[in-house]
Amino acid sequence: MTKIGLHIGLLFGGLVIATGSLAQTYTPINITGFNQDAIAETGTDATAVTTTSLDLSTNIMYSALFAAINGLGGGLPMNGTIVSGAKTWQLQPYTVNNVMYLSAGAAQANTMAWGNFTLATPASYKAVNLLLFSTERESTINVVCNFTDGTTYNAGNFNIEDWFDGTGWVYGSYGRTKRLTAGPYVTDGVSTQNPRFYQVDLPLSCIDKNKLLQSVTINYLNGTTAAGRLVALALSGVGYTPPVVTPVITQATCTNANGSIALTVSGGNSPYTYAWNTTPVKTTATATNLAPGNYTCTITEADNCPVTYTGTVPTTPMPVLTASANPAAVCAGSPVALSVAVSGGTLLSYTWNPGNVTGANVSVTPTANTTYTVSGMDANGCNVSASVPVTLLPTPASTFTINPANVCLNTPQTITYTGNAANTATYNWFGFAGATVQSGSGQGPYSILFNNPGNYNLQLQVTENGCVSTITTNPGVISAPVNAAFTVSESSVCAGSTITATYTGSGAGTATATWSWGGGAVQTGTGFGPYTVKYDKNGLISLTVKDGACTSTAPSVVINVTPKPVVDFAPDALAGCFPFTVTFKNNTQNGDAYKWEFGDGNTSTGVNPSNTYNSPGVYTVKLVASELGKCSDSITKTNLITVKDFPNADFTVNPSANKPLELHEANFSFVNGSSGAVTYKWDFGDNTNSTLANATHQYQQPGNYVVTLHAINDIGCEDTAVRQFMMVIPDKVLVIPNIFSPNGDGVNDTWEIAGLRGVTNCSVEIFNRWGQQVYNSHEYNVPWDGTWKGKPLPVGTFYYIIKTATRNFNGWVALIR
Repeated sequence: MTKIGLHIGLLFGGLVIATGSLAQTYTPINITGFNQDAIAETGTDATAVTTTSLDLSTNIMYSALFAAINGLGGGLPMNGTIVSGAKTWQLQPYTVNNVMYLSAGAAQANTMAWGNFTLATPASYKAVNLLLFSTERESTINVVCNFTDGTTYNAGNFNIEDWFDGTGWVYGSYGRTKRLTAGPYVTDGVSTQNPRFYQVDLPLSCIDKNKLLQSVTINYLNGTTAAGRLVALALSGVGYTPPVVTPVITQATCTNANGSIALTVSGGNSPYTYAWNTTPVKTTATATNLAPGNYTCTITEADNCPVTYTGTVPTTPMPVLTASANPAAVCAGSPVALSVAVSGGTLLSYTWNPGNVTGANVSVTPTANTTYTVSGMDANGCNVSASVPVTLLPTPASTFTINPANVCLNTPQTITYTGNAANTATYNWFGFAGATVQSGSGQGPYSILFNNPGNYNLQLQVTENGCVSTITTNPGVISAPVNAAFTVSESSVCAGSTITATYTGSGAGTATATWSWGGGAVQTGTGFGPYTVKYDKNGLISLTVKDGACTSTAPSVVINVTPKPVVDFAPDALAGCFPFTVTFKNNTQNGDAYKWEFGDGNTSTGVNPSNTYNSPGVYTVKLVASELGKCSDSITKTNLITVKDFPNADFTVNPSANKPLELHEANFSFVNGSSGAVTYKWDFGDNTNSTLANATHQYQQPGNYVVTLHAINDIGCEDTAVRQFMMVIPDKVLVIPNIFSPNGDGVNDTWEIAGLRGVTNCSVEIFNRWGQQVYNSHEYNVPWDGTWKGKPLPVGTFYYIIKTATRNFNGWVALIR
């Protein structure tokens, strides 16, 4: 027993030190909702004083008394009070259910999936705090605060550490042991500051702390292990009393800013800050220098939660003034009587403005719409005022318009009132200056007509509401009529001609004339004319005469202009030999009749005529063109056509024609005997020709040839002379040269065998001195030029073999350079 007492004394001594050393802010909250008894309070049979173990090792918690009885270390305080810093929790009595035992889906024995800690007395709190721990490793829970008004606050999800070796614990070293029916019991964890309690802080918002907390719901979400469990032990909180605001209000006097509101705040969380809706913002509990009106102050507690106060600053009653004017509306220059009546007090003096006139009754003469204000001071020194408007009746305007202001005689005019008076006003038109009124009355509008031309002044004066306007005067001009007319000397002219326009109308004295010539060019004339005008194309003459408002327009006159021909032509040939026929192409524009003079006495009226010149000469051609028989023009082209005689072609030949010559001798000379020619062309009958005046020709083949000479003069006229036949026969004896010189001097450059030309079935072969063939030819179409394979052969003697149908020839030929 001595040992037991010693343990109890030590435990209680430690409790006194722990609870008395720190100020407590969080206090225990009396709650229900525990479902198991997991704290052994006394005796030696733990199963008899508990309902469940807390982990897979069947551990339970125990009290200091149970520890003393069974020789264990640690033990929970017998009064169940747990203190950590400023927080205090109260465990449930150890003899009843004292833990909320939870697991995921209530899968573990004796657990629930969720539980409610219900407050025995709902109350307001700034914050609440849960005391709890997890077994079989860590657990995740969700916590929801429930209020009496039906609202909730989801505080969120929290991770709760295992009761062994967890961090951030608030209470430990109380020990644990297995739940047995009898000892011996073994202390577990005291030496390592185990087991351990943890806390979850649940701060409440400014809104929620003003509500009554009814319960706290804990939902087990999941654990680190499938066998995880949560043990919730107690709930503590910081109570909250809503602030109460007590005002002291001082009224303002004379509507001045001399009122105040002094606030006293009790409850809530001090210290407080203040913000009034004044300009500038006042920040003290007392707001001074306030004008009458409503004011709001935002009071902020130490935890930044606002409280709003609204109050009204009244003012002392003041006299009420009523101002009046008689009459309230006057014409300009008329007087008005002003007066004031007072109710609810007495004024010491009266002053009227504008004018700074004193007295309760005054007379004024306004010059415009005016609001008069009377002011004064009552016995309390308060200034009061009242106002009354006085309307200055408008002086009616007498403005009007004349449309049109300037008219031609016998043209009506419209008179329109443009002022601001009503139709019921009185309108004095002063007889409309003698005009005849055709329609209209009162304000108008009027239609009037003057009977004589002249300058007139129309006047108007208007009277409305006794107010008389000034007299408005507007001038009007009535013009005398005019009559415009003119004549032209000719209305159909040739382009470039002039016409004369003469004015034949009336009223030209003070009037002005406006002419339009329609493209014509004025040569002479101003004003009413007469005018001379030149026209190159059709035009339209128009005339408008104006005298004041009178206007007259003359009938327009069309000037028809016939365009002047533009004469031109071209011959199809400029030169030829008679008889020479020329066709002329007429390129004239704007012509419909023509006369041609061809220079040889012949004429024509055709459009594109032809003329035959029958004698030599140089001829001048003239063309006259006219249009509509009115306009004409001509062109003369001097020395345009040249006509000459034809040339005479003639020649002689040597040897003479019709004389047989062997081929090697067939070289003819032709002597030109033509006259009147400048160029020549010879045709030798063998597809060769020459342009020399006197020609020679060597025939290359036997045959009878016709020679023609073309003689042509300087304008292309041609004559021909023909001689036949140049008779060329084959050589009777084959003449074979034995030497030639292919040196490019044009003389004897090839080895020519004239007698072989035209001989069929012949061949020529040439060999060098070594027996190599250097040339061969069938039928001897190309004479040998002294080359072999395109390269010149050296000087030397070469052997030839010539074969014909009748005989063969052979011999030597020398090649020299």
